[in-house]
Amino acid sequence: MSTQTALIVVPPGFVLKEFTSFPSSHRLVVAEKVAKIERKVFPSSENFDYDIELKKKNIGLLLAFKEGEPDNLVAYLVYQRLKRQVWLHKLCVVEVRKGKGLGKFLIHSLNLKMKKGGCQNIQLWLDENRKPARALYASCGFQQLEYRPDYYSPGRPGLRMGLFIG
Repeated sequence: MSTQTALIVVPPGFVLKEFTSFPSSHRLVVAEKVAKIERKVFPSSENFDYDIELKKKNIGLLLAFKEGEPDNLVAYLVYQRLKRQVWLHKLCVVEVRKGKGLGKFLIHSLNLKMKKGGCQNIQLWLDENRKPARALYASCGFQQLEYRPDYYSPGRPGLRMGLFIG
Protein backbone atom coordinates (compact mmCIF):
# COMPACT_ATOMS: atom_id res chain seq x y z
CA MET A 1 0.00 0.00 0.00
CA SER A 2 2.72 2.52 0.89
CA THR A 3 4.51 2.13 -2.45
CA GLN A 4 1.24 2.62 -4.26
CA THR A 5 0.35 5.60 -2.05
CA ALA A 6 3.69 7.29 -2.66
CA LEU A 7 3.01 7.25 -6.41
CA ILE A 8 -0.42 8.92 -6.23
CA VAL A 9 -0.53 12.26 -8.03
CA VAL A 10 -3.20 14.92 -8.24
CA PRO A 11 -5.75 13.99 -10.91
CA PRO A 12 -5.19 16.19 -13.98
CA GLY A 13 -7.01 19.51 -13.83
CA PHE A 14 -7.28 19.72 -10.04
CA VAL A 15 -5.25 21.14 -7.14
CA LEU A 16 -5.16 20.10 -3.48
CA LYS A 17 -5.06 22.57 -0.61
CA GLU A 18 -5.21 22.31 3.14
CA PHE A 19 -7.68 24.54 4.93
CA THR A 20 -4.91 25.95 7.11
CA SER A 21 -3.03 27.12 3.98
CA PHE A 22 -5.67 29.82 3.40
CA PRO A 23 -5.24 33.22 5.05
CA SER A 24 -7.43 33.56 8.14
CA SER A 25 -9.48 36.22 6.34
CA HIS A 26 -10.45 33.73 3.58
CA ARG A 27 -11.17 30.66 5.73
CA LEU A 28 -14.78 31.60 6.46
CA VAL A 29 -15.53 31.81 2.73
CA VAL A 30 -13.97 28.38 2.17
CA ALA A 31 -15.87 26.87 5.12
CA GLU A 32 -19.12 28.27 3.70
CA LYS A 33 -18.41 26.58 0.35
CA VAL A 34 -17.87 23.25 2.12
CA ALA A 35 -21.07 23.66 4.14
CA LYS A 36 -23.07 24.52 1.01
CA ILE A 37 -21.91 21.36 -0.77
CA GLU A 38 -22.54 19.29 2.33
CA ARG A 39 -26.14 20.48 2.63
CA LYS A 40 -26.77 19.23 -0.91
CA VAL A 41 -25.12 15.83 -0.45
CA PHE A 42 -25.67 14.62 3.12
CA PRO A 43 -28.84 14.33 5.23
CA SER A 44 -29.26 17.38 7.49
CA SER A 45 -28.70 15.20 10.57
CA GLU A 46 -25.14 14.52 9.34
CA ASN A 47 -24.12 18.10 8.54
CA PHE A 48 -21.24 19.64 10.50
CA ASP A 49 -21.19 23.10 11.99
CA TYR A 50 -17.96 24.22 10.35
CA ASP A 51 -17.83 27.47 12.32
CA ILE A 52 -17.25 25.30 15.40
CA GLU A 53 -15.52 22.21 13.99
CA LEU A 54 -12.75 23.98 12.07
CA LYS A 55 -11.68 25.93 15.14
CA LYS A 56 -10.67 22.71 16.90
CA LYS A 57 -6.94 22.09 16.77
CA ASN A 58 -7.25 18.40 15.87
CA ILE A 59 -9.69 18.84 12.96
CA GLY A 60 -8.27 18.99 9.45
CA LEU A 61 -9.76 19.70 6.06
CA LEU A 62 -8.28 18.74 2.69
CA LEU A 63 -9.82 20.47 -0.32
CA ALA A 64 -9.70 19.84 -4.07
CA PHE A 65 -10.33 22.69 -6.49
CA LYS A 66 -10.62 22.84 -10.25
CA GLU A 67 -7.22 23.99 -11.53
CA GLY A 68 -7.21 27.68 -12.44
CA GLU A 69 -10.56 28.18 -10.69
CA PRO A 70 -9.76 28.83 -7.01
CA ASP A 71 -13.44 29.33 -6.17
CA ASN A 72 -14.52 26.02 -7.74
CA LEU A 73 -14.43 23.54 -4.83
CA VAL A 74 -15.00 20.03 -6.19
CA ALA A 75 -14.18 17.73 -3.25
CA TYR A 76 -13.23 17.76 0.41
CA LEU A 77 -12.22 15.46 3.24
CA VAL A 78 -12.67 16.23 6.96
CA TYR A 79 -10.61 14.34 9.51
CA GLN A 80 -9.85 14.37 13.21
CA ARG A 81 -6.52 13.31 14.64
CA LEU A 82 -6.46 11.64 18.05
CA LYS A 83 -2.83 10.86 18.89
CA ARG A 84 -1.89 7.92 16.62
CA GLN A 85 -5.38 7.41 15.24
CA VAL A 86 -7.26 9.43 12.64
CA TRP A 87 -11.01 9.52 12.13
CA LEU A 88 -12.13 10.30 8.59
CA HIS A 89 -15.40 12.13 9.25
CA LYS A 90 -16.45 13.30 5.79
CA LEU A 91 -15.48 12.67 2.22
CA CYS A 92 -17.45 14.38 -0.50
CA VAL A 93 -16.98 14.77 -4.25
CA VAL A 94 -19.48 16.93 -6.12
CA GLU A 95 -21.65 14.87 -8.45
CA VAL A 96 -20.26 16.22 -11.74
CA ARG A 97 -16.69 15.38 -10.67
CA LYS A 98 -17.27 11.81 -9.49
CA GLY A 99 -15.23 9.16 -11.27
CA LYS A 100 -12.19 11.40 -11.74
CA GLY A 101 -10.18 9.84 -8.88
CA LEU A 102 -10.64 12.73 -6.46
CA GLY A 103 -11.98 10.63 -3.57
CA LYS A 104 -9.12 8.16 -3.84
CA PHE A 105 -6.65 11.01 -4.15
CA LEU A 106 -7.94 12.69 -0.98
CA ILE A 107 -7.76 9.41 0.96
CA HIS A 108 -4.21 8.71 -0.22
CA SER A 109 -3.20 12.30 0.59
CA LEU A 110 -4.56 11.89 4.12
CA ASN A 111 -2.78 8.55 4.40
CA LEU A 112 0.60 10.08 3.45
CA LYS A 113 0.12 13.09 5.72
CA MET A 114 -0.79 10.95 8.72
CA LYS A 115 1.95 8.40 8.06
CA LYS A 116 4.51 11.23 8.10
CA GLY A 117 2.93 12.42 11.35
CA GLY A 118 3.35 9.04 13.06
CA CYS A 119 -0.26 7.88 12.94
CA GLN A 120 -1.00 4.18 12.87
CA ASN A 121 -4.49 3.94 11.41
CA ILE A 122 -7.40 5.74 9.81
CA GLN A 123 -10.93 4.78 10.82
CA LEU A 124 -14.37 5.84 9.70
CA TRP A 125 -18.05 5.02 10.06
CA LEU A 126 -20.00 4.45 6.89
CA ASP A 127 -23.66 3.87 6.10
CA GLU A 128 -23.79 0.26 4.87
CA ASN A 129 -26.15 1.31 2.07
CA ARG A 130 -23.67 3.72 0.47
CA LYS A 131 -22.26 1.18 -1.95
CA PRO A 132 -20.06 3.53 -4.05
CA ALA A 133 -18.42 4.82 -0.86
CA ARG A 134 -17.88 1.28 0.40
CA ALA A 135 -16.24 0.34 -2.91
CA LEU A 136 -13.99 3.42 -2.76
CA TYR A 137 -12.80 2.68 0.78
CA ALA A 138 -12.24 -0.99 -0.02
CA SER A 139 -10.18 -0.01 -3.09
CA CYS A 140 -8.00 2.11 -0.79
CA GLY A 141 -7.36 -0.83 1.54
CA PHE A 142 -9.93 -0.22 4.28
CA GLN A 143 -11.26 -3.31 6.05
CA GLN A 144 -14.56 -3.70 7.88
CA LEU A 145 -13.94 -3.77 11.65
CA GLU A 146 -17.44 -3.56 13.10
CA TYR A 147 -21.13 -3.66 12.16
CA ARG A 148 -23.86 -1.81 14.09
CA PRO A 149 -27.53 -2.10 13.13
CA ASP A 150 -29.43 1.20 13.22
CA TYR A 151 -26.20 3.17 13.74
CA TYR A 152 -27.38 6.16 11.69
CA SER A 153 -31.11 5.69 12.20
CA PRO A 154 -33.59 2.80 12.18
CA GLY A 155 -32.80 0.69 9.12
CA ARG A 156 -29.48 2.45 8.44
CA PRO A 157 -26.69 0.21 9.73
CA GLY A 158 -23.17 1.51 10.13
CA LEU A 159 -19.87 -0.10 9.30
CA ARG A 160 -16.68 0.89 11.09
CA MET A 161 -13.81 0.54 8.66
CA GLY A 162 -10.11 0.89 9.24
CA LEU A 163 -6.86 1.25 7.36
CA PHE A 164 -3.51 0.44 8.98
CA ILE A 165 -0.92 3.04 7.95
CA GLY A 166 1.84 2.70 10.52
